[in-house]
Amino acid sequence: MINSSLTIDKYRVAAPRYTSYPTVPFWDAQRFDKNKWINNLITTVRNSTEGLSLYVHLPYCESLCTYCGCNTRITKNHGVEIPYINAVLKEWEIYRSHLGIKPIIKEIHLGGGTPTFLVLSIWNC
Repeated sequence: MINSSLTIDKYRVAAPRYTSYPTVPFWDAQRFDKNKWINNLITTVRNSTEGLSLYVHLPYCESLCTYCGCNTRITKNHGVEIPYINAVLKEWEIYRSHLGIKPIIKEIHLGGGTPTFLVLSIWNC
C-alpha cells in the first residue's frame, strides 16, 4: 500500500524561491527605514510561537548549473569560505543584539549556490 502523504501530489504546489526576503517587489530603497525594519523584526520574532525559518545565502559554486537563476559566484578558491561565514555570523550577532532574546530556529534553508561547496573544504582539511 502506498502512503498518499509521501506521493508526489503532496509536493505538486507552487512555492516561493528562497532568493530574497522581503521579495523584490517589496524593495523600496527610497522609503526604507532601518529603525522601522528592526522594530518589525523584533515584533515578528517575539510574537512567533513556532520559531523562525532562516535563509542563509551561500553564493559559491565550483561550476555553474545550466538552469541556475541564483546570485552566485563561480570559484574553486575555497579561501573565500571562512571570511564569508564569519560575515554571516557577525550579521546574526547584530540581529541577536537587537532582539535581546535567543530566538527559536525552526528551519534553516541554505541556498544561492552550492551548500556542499563549504562541505568539500571541510572534508579536504
